[in-house]
Amino acid sequence: MKNANQIEFDFKNFTARVAELNRLHKELHDLSELRLRTGKEEDIARWELAVNKWKEFSGFGWPETKFYLFENREFLAALSSGDADAKETAIKFLEFDPYYYRSGYMKSKLLVRLKHLKLTASEVRRLQKVVCNAILSPLPKIEFKDYSRLLKNIGTPEFFQKIQNMSVPDISYLQNRKTCCLQNVYWK
Repeated sequence: MKNANQIEFDFKNFTARVAELNRLHKELHDLSELRLRTGKEEDIARWELAVNKWKEFSGFGWPETKFYLFENREFLAALSSGDADAKETAIKFLEFDPYYYRSGYMKSKLLVRLKHLKLTASEVRRLQKVVCNAILSPLPKIEFKDYSRLLKNIGTPEFFQKIQNMSVPDISYLQNRKTCCLQNVYWK
C-alpha cells in the first residue's frame, strides 16, 4: 500500500489460497481428534506440526498479499472516509470469508466501519449475501454481532423477510445467529 488513496490488495489466486487454508484447518481438526483419541506421541507431534503449518499459512504467510492490511491504520482510515477502493476491498474480503488467525477481529473492524458508510444498492445486496452466509457458516464467528449490527445500514423490510423465512438447520448457534439478526434493535 503506497498511501491511503491507493489501496492495494491482490485477490489473484485468492480462492485457491483460501481453499488451502481451509484444507489445513480441517487437517488440524482431524489430527486434534486423533491425538485426543489415541494419546500417542506421534499423533501429538503430527497435530503440533499441523497447528504450526496452519498458523504460518494463516497468520504470517502469503507475504505478497499481507492480510494484515485490514488492520493497517491507513487502510482503516480510508475505509472510514468511504474510499471506493477500500470499500470494494473490504467487501470482497468479507465475501471470501477466510478463516485464519485473527480473521474474526479483522472482519469485525471492517464491519464496524461499513455500518456507517453510504453504500450503493449493489454493495448493499452483496453485504446482505455476506450476512446470510455468516448466519449459516459452520465456523466460529466471534464477529457475528458486528454482522447483525451492519443491518442498521443494509437492512430492508425485504431482507428482514428473507432472514425470517431462511431455512436454518436445527443447530443452536445457527438459530441464535438468525435470532440475533431478527432483533428489531438492529434494523434501520
